Amino acid sequence: MRRIAVVTGTRADWGLLRCVCDAIRDRTDLSLTVLAGGAHLLPPANTIEEVRAAYPALMQFEMQRAGETGRLADAAALGRGVQHLSALFHALAPDIVVVLGDRIEAFAGAAAASVGGIRVAHVHGGDRAEGVADEAMRHAITKLSHMHLAATAASAERIRQMGEQAARVHVIGSPAIDALPTSRMLNDAGYAALGKPEFVFLLHPIGRSGTDESAAAERLLEVLSSRGRSLLLSPNSDPGSDGIAEAISRAQTSRPQCFRAVPHLERSQFIGLLKRPEVRALVGNSSAGLIECAALRMRVLNVGTRQSGRERADNVQSVRGDSHDEIAEALDALLNSTPSGAHPYGDGDAGTRAATVLALADFAVHALAKHNTY
Repeated sequence: MRRIAVVTGTRADWGLLRCVCDAIRDRTDLSLTVLAGGAHLLPPANTIEEVRAAYPALMQFEMQRAGETGRLADAAALGRGVQHLSALFHALAPDIVVVLGDRIEAFAGAAAASVGGIRVAHVHGGDRAEGVADEAMRHAITKLSHMHLAATAASAERIRQMGEQAARVHVIGSPAIDALPTSRMLNDAGYAALGKPEFVFLLHPIGRSGTDESAAAERLLEVLSSRGRSLLLSPNSDPGSDGIAEAISRAQTSRPQCFRAVPHLERSQFIGLLKRPEVRALVGNSSAGLIECAALRMRVLNVGTRQSGRERADNVQSVRGDSHDEIAEALDALLNSTPSGAHPYGDGDAGTRAATVLALADFAVHALAKHNTY
């Protein structure tokens, strides 16, 4: 039986990794350990409890610390993550470590495992997304990995272009799509409890100062205030997030008739809210807008550079600048559009495909020793 360790560090990656973990758990030829930490441990959301509810026997690791922000703080957190995860891998002796995406938690897991002589399986490698340091981090994780579980054909081709052997690359689709058809629409009581929003605001920082991030968020919120009620979700913990959080707090205090803020929605609530016909658009720069919302036929206004280069469907209207007029014009165009539901992210069975690759992959093909193909 192959021992699989899955590393999750954020609410975002757990939303995708949950179905992968469930598919691993359901196989008799695999055993699963979930390792949760990093941003999951940060207040106010403390989303590790969401992971623990599904997998009570999870093992915990430390990385970021509350109140320590900035890119150098992230670098220090990365070092702690490598150290703590190395100790857990030593105790668990997994055959494969699974990581997803481009966050520092995934990089810590990949670095600890790869340097430690353990195979790494990387989900959602080969994507493009500028983020803060996402592009570099994602591709660095690819080079540390031995099994590539790509979400799209285009991402798989990028992985091969990076010199990775074709036999190591598997197109599985995005796990973000898997549970969407069976997710229930948020009921009337739940929708009312969130203020009956017509828009969902989810904006993450892109590496600017807190002051600049706050000003950009305020311009976006100013446009939304004239369009209807909005639910404001807290940003991730990247540098500059404090500025966005401050803008959210000011908006809710000054215009409670327009805005209601919550730090976090569990994934089932988030997807259930996006299924409500009253919700007209998601506004911000979350990858959920380009992946989950595409399948849900939810309109998305994607603002700024964070998702630059990522594949997108016809549900997305992008605006690179963040002036009031640019945002307002783009939002008007978006609200007059009708998404088709077509997207490049697979048919909703990525978790099962991932587990099958993990169980049946030939370790001679997915060897620890790697050679560039160019």
